[in-house]
Amino acid sequence: MQPLQINEVKIRQILNPTSIDLGEYVINPFMGCEFSCLYCYVRSNRVISRKKESWGTYVDIRINAAEQLEKELLSKKPKKVLLGSTTECFQPRERIYKITGRILEILNRHKVNYAILTRSPYILDYLPLLKEGFCQEIYFTVNNFSQEFKDKLEPKSPGFILRDEAVNTLFKEGLPVFPYFSPLFPWISDYKDIFLKFPQTEAVEFECLNFNLNNIDDIIEKIGLVEPGLAVKYKRMSLDRVFYAQIWREIKEDIKRLAKEAKKDFSIYIHNFRKYFENRYS
Repeated sequence: MQPLQINEVKIRQILNPTSIDLGEYVINPFMGCEFSCLYCYVRSNRVISRKKESWGTYVDIRINAAEQLEKELLSKKPKKVLLGSTTECFQPRERIYKITGRILEILNRHKVNYAILTRSPYILDYLPLLKEGFCQEIYFTVNNFSQEFKDKLEPKSPGFILRDEAVNTLFKEGLPVFPYFSPLFPWISDYKDIFLKFPQTEAVEFECLNFNLNNIDDIIEKIGLVEPGLAVKYKRMSLDRVFYAQIWREIKEDIKRLAKEAKKDFSIYIHNFRKYFENRYS
């Protein structure tokens, strides 16, 4: 595993237009992510892929992000922004630099609403700021599979139990959090208790594994190192449209049954065969 490279950089723009329907602009306080999940769709991002360093081996700290945000808010005047489309805003380096914290303070002071994408329990560091009334959604990524698969697919991410506990803490604090089970790995992700883990939620959102990622072959290879037979099934899903649809249909029906038993709602996003992700959450 390569050592993490930390770079302090200055940027000229922090509010960038986004196609994700959670805000007019997106704010990414960092470029890069310490968690280095193998399936992260940012690995397929054209801007990221131009960098010489491999994804997960670097974090560019945008040290002037807060000052730049103050300037841009005066002219752009957004009603709502999104935090964390191509990075983790609450990764370990945030506890040192506190850039996201300063951004939250500025957004609150300017009365700008925001949504957050995260999988980090470190978001709990900022409960007082989040409770000031401008945080409208927190999509918190959860999952559940064996440690063997975690070591191959996301070895540096926070543990699943820690994430579940963070989601329930956000619920208890009255914050608008949505458990986002992603990506759902067929035969690997264990979702049977998902509706019971979050008693305060009305619904759980699921996103299925995107077989159109640029590095899907790497993902299948890693899966095969744990269970060779699964690699064969995954390869078939990537090539066989009928088999692909059949597996996701069976999983959707299983989740529908579990949701009905728990008296909860759910949504599930299944990527179209050989088509890329549409940035829609609502």
